[in-house]
Amino acid sequence: MSVADAQLSVAMTWIRRGFPVIPCSRTDKGALVPGFGKSATAEQLAPFADPEQVSRWWSSGRFARAHVGLLTGRGGVDGRGLVVVDLDMPKPDAEPLTGRWAGCAGGTDVFELLMRETGADWPDTYTVLTPSGGMHLYYQQPGDGDLIGCATGEGPRAPHIGPLVDVRGIGGYVIAAGSYSAAQGRPYTRVSAPELLPQPLPAWLLALLRPAVAPVAARRPAPVRQLPTGDRAERYATAALNGELDKVGSAAEGERNRALYAAARRLAELAPTAPAILSEATTQDALLDSAREAGVSEQEALRTIRSGWNAGSRTTMGGAA
Repeated sequence: MSVADAQLSVAMTWIRRGFPVIPCSRTDKGALVPGFGKSATAEQLAPFADPEQVSRWWSSGRFARAHVGLLTGRGGVDGRGLVVVDLDMPKPDAEPLTGRWAGCAGGTDVFELLMRETGADWPDTYTVLTPSGGMHLYYQQPGDGDLIGCATGEGPRAPHIGPLVDVRGIGGYVIAAGSYSAAQGRPYTRVSAPELLPQPLPAWLLALLRPAVAPVAARRPAPVRQLPTGDRAERYATAALNGELDKVGSAAEGERNRALYAAARRLAELAPTAPAILSEATTQDALLDSAREAGVSEQEALRTIRSGWNAGSRTTMGGAA
């Protein structure tokens, strides 16, 4: 079977399963056809699920040897599209992971750490090994219509869940098993059982990708630290702390993690000027209390605070010599 015939067979297999496909470059994996982004309409997306159009793509000279990309976010025989968790390997010159992620040699280790923290077992679903040595875990999008988006690596807001872990949801795509990487000389290979198709997202993973918002309790006024003998730096630090706590507590739904990350980062940058006020433990405890009262889950709040604090600490350490 020629490469073109093999790629067309892969594409049509996924079309029969109800999932849209797109031709992609065999060297850099870039999409070769536009019109599939997050805001694409049903009319714009229709060609990617049309068997006749797909057959023409992989029968033409231009796309005959193209990678088969699977559009994530929409589709599926029951209307539930894909969300794919991409567990990457680090670049050869990358610095080792530190802090919470110390000892993790790749995205698989990061994913396993997240899994162990929730007491879960490795989820059994459609799985593909990538040419770089990484892994793609395929899942169904949630059935409630609130689709998971895309994210790359660690970040302050879901669906970011950790370094070397990318998420491909609405507006994204992944390269299908059976495609061969010309750049790396190896194929994308399915390693799950032939009969196993993408499964529903486990509850623990869905909670990370789209944290449930806890009921908002009545907010108590943030305590104001009294410093009758504090110097100017300490008075400024106190005002900054209370100001950031108020911003976190009053942030609108959908903006709370961003506000929490920004607050942690700014206070970490200020901490060296008033260590008695902005100690790491005291400041992070105050932010956590404010975040919980605003409705952010404790697990997500802790992750966001630590990420922001680490970023602010690096900024402080990176000043002029």
